[in-house]
Formats: sequence, C-alpha cells, structure tokens
Amino acid sequence: MKKSSYRKPENIVRVAVVEDHTVVRQCLVQMLKKEQQVVVAFHSENGKEFLSKLPNYSIDIVLLDLDMPVMDGRETLKIIRRDHPQVKVIMLSMYEDPWIVSELIKEGARSFLKKNCTFDEMMDALFDVKFKGTHTTDVVEASMFSQYDHELVKNENILRYQISTRDQLILKLICDGKTSEDIAQRMNLSKKSIDAIRSDLLKKIGAKNPAELVRKSILQGLYKARTDEEIQEEENSIEQEKKSRRIDRLKNISSDSDI
Repeated sequence: MKKSSYRKPENIVRVAVVEDHTVVRQCLVQMLKKEQQVVVAFHSENGKEFLSKLPNYSIDIVLLDLDMPVMDGRETLKIIRRDHPQVKVIMLSMYEDPWIVSELIKEGARSFLKKNCTFDEMMDALFDVKFKGTHTTDVVEASMFSQYDHELVKNENILRYQISTRDQLILKLICDGKTSEDIAQRMNLSKKSIDAIRSDLLKKIGAKNPAELVRKSILQGLYKARTDEEIQEEENSIEQEKKSRRIDRLKNISSDSDI
C-alpha cells in the first residue's frame, strides 16, 4: 500500500485513543507516542469517559473502538458528530461486517480500521483523515459495494411487491414494533385503515404472521433493524417538527389578527 503523502515532518496529528481493553489501549498509546509527528492528548476506556475528558483537550482525531461497555463506539460517534464536529473519527473493530461499516461511514466516521491492521496503515489513516478528510481501506471499499447491493435489492423488492411510499413507512413502523394504534396516530389514519394495510403487506410479502413479516422484510432489504435509541431519536425529531409547525401556525394567526 502506498504511504500517505501527508506523512511529512512538519505535519502533526493530535489524537485520543478510546479502547476498553487496558493492555491493547496501553500498547497502542505507547506505539503512537514513539512517533514524533503524533501527540497523544489522552486515552479512555469507554465513550462516556472520553466525552467527559474531551472539553479539556484539543484533538484532531479519535481512534474509537466500536465495541465497549458503558457507551459503545457507535453511540459515541453520534454525540461527537453532534456536539464536537471538529473532531474526526476513525473507528476500530475486530469485525468487518460491510453493512455495519457502511452505516458508520454514513454516520460520520472518516475511516474504519480492523484492529489487526498494521501500525503503518494506522499512521497513514491518521494523516489522511486529518489532512485529506478521509482514508479508504479495503474494508471501507467493500462496504460501499455492499451498500449499493443492498439498495438494489431493496428497490427491486419494492417494485416486485408493489409497495407504495406510504406502505414503506407503515412497514418500517410495524417492524419497529409499533401497534396499529401507534401507527394510526403517527399517520393520521384510522386503526381500521392501518389493520387493512398490515393485512395487505402480509399477503404481498407472503408472510403468515407479523413475526414472519419482520423476518422476510429484513432478509429482502425492506427493513433495517434499528436500536431503541435510533427509534426514539426519530420520534423526538418528529415531535419537535410538529411543535415547530404549531408555533409557526400560532405566529401566522397572531400576524393575521394584527392586520
């Protein structure tokens, strides 16, 4: 692999290391400290500890483990992107599931490295990410193709089963575990209408019951499983949007009254 053109004597990278395994973390920190162009600002054993320390330091990049107790890498990544967008993130993991990698890249990670990568590759990633913005690896490239394949399969099955945009949203909510009453309120439809659409989706996808509907939807790319936190985050966003619209309507009514 070609060495990064940004690894020049005058270029300095300030990093933090977040890794729950003490021996791994200490070894990585010691190796990085031997590099004259790298400054290790601090290190932490989980995302929560990292975020508590971060305001006290100035860093360019965090090497962030994906799987950790207390607060894992994915949750930490979301908070970094929201509250500390100046900090660039390189994710680390023993696993290389293309779907997970593609999701992490979409969520703001600048690169993804397997923990068994060479130290030289990690150094290249640090300098590429700071001075170029991203670092592409074989794992990242594979995730891009995987994401393309997933979207292709999803679109083919949407056409195959003749699932409308509204039905896609209702299917997602069903797979999220929402009841007909919940979905009816969200969609401004009657419970009877939602039940009818639910039955229609069962027939279209060839599922015998709701559990099989979820399983087949995942297998055929029609639904991507989401965490409770992701579902709640979407619901909070929708409620905030509704609140903003209500405020705008009240402002318009007030303006009309003044006239």
